[in-house]
Amino acid sequence: MDLTEWALALMDLLGDPGTALVIALEALFPPIPGEVLLPFAGVAAADSGQHVLVPLVWTTLGSVVGGLGVYTVGRLLGLRRTRAVVRRLPLLEERDVDAAMRFFDRWGFPAVAIARFVPMVRTVISIPAGIERMPIWLFALATGLGSGVWNALFVVTGYLFGQAGGEALEGFVRLYSGVVAVIGVVAVVVMTVRRLRARRAAPAPPTLEE
Repeated sequence: MDLTEWALALMDLLGDPGTALVIALEALFPPIPGEVLLPFAGVAAADSGQHVLVPLVWTTLGSVVGGLGVYTVGRLLGLRRTRAVVRRLPLLEERDVDAAMRFFDRWGFPAVAIARFVPMVRTVISIPAGIERMPIWLFALATGLGSGVWNALFVVTGYLFGQAGGEALEGFVRLYSGVVAVIGVVAVVVMTVRRLRARRAAPAPPTLEE
C-alpha cells in the first residue's frame, strides 16, 4: 500500500476528522499528496449527502493545524538549529529555508497565504514564520485564507463529480488518479536528482593532516 492508498484508507476509516488529520500530516510530511486527497474528500461528501462546506472546513482546518506544527518547529529551534535539521532531511535543503526566509521577510502575510498554493513551498514557508515569531493568530489566518481558496478548487471539483455520479465520476477518478500518479513519479525523480546534485556539489569535509 503506497502513501496515497494509506491516506485514503485513513480518511475512509475516520471520516471528516481523518481527512483533517491526513491534510495536517501533509504539512509535516510533504510526500503525502494533498492534491490527490482533496477531490476525494469532496466525492465522499457528495456521496454521503453532506454540504460541500463540510469537507472544505475540515480540509482547511487540517491545513492550519499542519502549518502550525511546522511553525512551532521553526519558533522553538530558531534558524541555526532548523537548518541543521533540514540538512538531514531527504527532500529539503538549507537553501530552501534560506529562500523561504527571504520570501517571508519581503512579503510577510501574503507570502504565507500565497505559499499554500504550492506543494513543498507551503511547508517550508511555515518555518520562517515561526523563526521570525509571526503572531500565531496572524499565521493561522493567512494559512486559513490561502488554504481555503486552494482546497476549494479541488474539493468542489470532486464534490461536483460526486454529485454527477455514474460514468462521469468513474471517468474522473480514473483520469485524476493517472495524472497524479505520473506527477508523483516525476516529482520524486526531480527531487532525488536535485538532492544528489546538491550533495555532489557540496564541499568535501576537511581532513586532519598528520
